[in-house]
Amino acid sequence: MENRIKTEQEIEQEMLELNEQFAAFLHTKGIAAKFKLAFNNMSESAKKQHAADVAEFEAVKAQSAEDNKEFAEFLRTKGIKAKYKLVVENIKKGMSEAPVNTAAQIAKTKAHTQAAVAHANTLGKPGAVTSEVNASSLEDEFDAFLKSKGLDGKYTVTVTEE
Repeated sequence: MENRIKTEQEIEQEMLELNEQFAAFLHTKGIAAKFKLAFNNMSESAKKQHAADVAEFEAVKAQSAEDNKEFAEFLRTKGIKAKYKLVVENIKKGMSEAPVNTAAQIAKTKAHTQAAVAHANTLGKPGAVTSEVNASSLEDEFDAFLKSKGLDGKYTVTVTEE
């Protein structure tokens, strides 16, 4: 569910609608007519809310089906034999893709480890640190750290020298 802040114009529009409904209620003669008008207004409001809820539910349902394609396909499959066959096919597909995914993860980890070792070796040698720390290098290191943690889209770091 999405919380949304209403604009001044939307709030004003709602107030005008409520004022019109209340004026119609006041001008209605008889208690039965007043109840009938009130219940009709409630019914219309419930229908509008239901339509909005149905639209939101369908959007969430479509997004969920997109995110979980295998599970959605499993639910649509009819019959126990077909479901069993689908599960076996998905297991086979996962097993065939596993070596490729594992190799990619190993290569990524190896490259990261080699870079870290090379960086540590340069820091460990006396006199090896020839460049002084400056604002741009600190900013680059902070950005690399945030990117490694997956926070580069959420946070930014600005370093200034004084």
